[in-house]
Amino acid sequence: MLPCHLWTSDNGAVVEEKETRIAEILFSSARPYELMLGKLVGVGLAGLTQLAIWVISIAGLIAFLAVQSDMSTLFSGLPHITTLMVAYFLLYFLLGYFAYASIFALIGSVVTTVQEGGQFAFPPVMVMLIGFYFSFAVIRDPNSSLSVWVSVSPFFAPMTMPVRILAETPPFWQIALSVGVNVFTIAALVWLASRVYRVGMLMYGKRATLPEIWKWIRQV
Repeated sequence: MLPCHLWTSDNGAVVEEKETRIAEILFSSARPYELMLGKLVGVGLAGLTQLAIWVISIAGLIAFLAVQSDMSTLFSGLPHITTLMVAYFLLYFLLGYFAYASIFALIGSVVTTVQEGGQFAFPPVMVMLIGFYFSFAVIRDPNSSLSVWVSVSPFFAPMTMPVRILAETPPFWQIALSVGVNVFTIAALVWLASRVYRVGMLMYGKRATLPEIWKWIRQV
């Protein structure tokens, strides 16, 4: 729920800047790529703050219940979570956030209202849900070819690799490959979104078509 809320916030922030024409002022002081990256980082840090509050609250509750004599057996069957696993979880949370947030920011650049942005949000949300369902296959067999593929692939890895690490930690080279592929994908998405953002934010009252978007991307 938290990532979805953050992605929606990115979309809404971009559309709001477009409706209020704040983008015209921002473009005079910074490059589109810097503005786009700054927007994603700002909302992402807010999300990490919310996540930290949730994690600390849940950890405190679990610690309180664990010391109770009648609750100790309840937590004995849970998998052992190490500090490294928590670090991997945070890393993939950030990878997933930046990948999907870039797409939602791109959508916000080409629509004229928040309602239109919600209509275009369906495809990326479906991709995210597919990755979520792939997680069940990863739990059943963490070392299958499907598990390896989806834990490396962009858009699926943020949901599937943490599950795979928790079930049975894969070789480090697979984790490194997964991170590398996703970082490269994010860089490409942010660059792509900034190209569309540069022109799309200055178009008012008209939703961009696919040929127009492609033309913006190709512009130097």
